[in-house]
Amino acid sequence: MTNSNSKIDHNNTPTEKDLDSALKTPSRWLIVWAGLSIFLPLLAIYIYSCSDNTIKIGQVEIKQVLGNQDVDQLISEIDKSNKSTKLPLSKVTLDSNGNVINANYVIPQLSDTTKHRILLIGDSEIGGLRYSINDYCRENGHKIVLAVEWYSATTFNFGRSDTIDKIIAKYKPTYIFMVLGLNELYAKDLKARKIAANKLAEKIKGIPYTWIGPANWQEDFGINKVYESSAEPGAYFMSKNLTLPRSKDGRHPDNKGYRLWMDSIAAWVQTSAKYKIKMKVPVKRARPYLSPVITINAAKYRGY
Repeated sequence: MTNSNSKIDHNNTPTEKDLDSALKTPSRWLIVWAGLSIFLPLLAIYIYSCSDNTIKIGQVEIKQVLGNQDVDQLISEIDKSNKSTKLPLSKVTLDSNGNVINANYVIPQLSDTTKHRILLIGDSEIGGLRYSINDYCRENGHKIVLAVEWYSATTFNFGRSDTIDKIIAKYKPTYIFMVLGLNELYAKDLKARKIAANKLAEKIKGIPYTWIGPANWQEDFGINKVYESSAEPGAYFMSKNLTLPRSKDGRHPDNKGYRLWMDSIAAWVQTSAKYKIKMKVPVKRARPYLSPVITINAAKYRGY
């Protein structure tokens, strides 16, 4: 039913063609607004990337970790929060021979004549380094009981899983060589990796060890500082400043590079390390590697 009082201005009524045209033609202001909505956030991110200031959004603070000073502060804060979880010295006991007992594991007393059961742990770098370590072990009377090559692994794999705990319990090493970090040179989430590195340090606590830093092919964002702070004082070997010949991928050392790397590690272990062991230069190189190897791919098994 039509209202007789209603007036329809047919001249101002939009046609179907007008509506289609309006829908297809975006407003000029809409285009400007869309451009600003993309440009302004990108500009803000760029400005923030050039600044070390803290940004506050409500109760949340956002701060970049830039430079060694901030990394050192982050490490210090995490270590303070973890102090309560470390074993007090008052709980350390001795067995009948005077050896220290810690968490049901007897810490061997080191000497120049000790012949060790050596466990190798690491990412793909240990896969190349183990051959040179094997030469040193056979020259000095040590035995490699196992090499664990965890390809593409990071601190999270080693620290969060119980894989290393089970291996230590089964093979009962008296000395550990551990190298990782090649896959973490780009890592900037240092807080999470510091927590994982502390967990890893707890797993090997009570066993003499040398924690070997990655053979950097480029500058890292602080992962070496994280590892060094988690390791016991004098137990971390900094590899990043070594000049080593590289393989075709430009990242891993080549065969000569691995040998030179191990020569540097061995010299340090004999003279400067907290846990010194006999590591004289081998007379014979490239000896057959006869010890067992466990190979793990982090892409298929992350461990946690």
